[in-house]
Amino acid sequence: MNGKKEVNLRKCWLNMHKTARFLLIILRSKFSIYVIGTFIIGSLIASKITGDMNLFAASGSILTIFGLFQTIQFTTIERFLNQKTIVQNSTGVTGPPISQEESERITLENRKKAKIKLEKELKSDIKGITYTIVGTLIWAYGVYIPI
Repeated sequence: MNGKKEVNLRKCWLNMHKTARFLLIILRSKFSIYVIGTFIIGSLIASKITGDMNLFAASGSILTIFGLFQTIQFTTIERFLNQKTIVQNSTGVTGPPISQEESERITLENRKKAKIKLEKELKSDIKGITYTIVGTLIWAYGVYIPI
């Protein structure tokens, strides 16, 4: 029984890992905004045809969920995928002493990498927050748009 639980937990973890990787691929795609936009416009058209704006309002929930995933891609999802590396790199060892020039070079290089990563994270967070706000507004008030 104990071995069976371990196998099931391992399968569950592997499936979560695959799902997280798939989410990152979708979230980092430049076409994702067009897919979501098309979905929302399609919902609006379908709502107009059927005379039921609840369908359009419900499409906001999809945008809200996508916004949440967009917001957490560089935090929760990435940390989930890199758990092993993060733990291995958390030794606290800094290495042998180096020259002043080498230290400055490494510092500049690390600051440049950190700046690039921070810009990507902030861009993702802003997109995610925007999707969440717009999606929530559509979800909440889309039904009130007159046809």
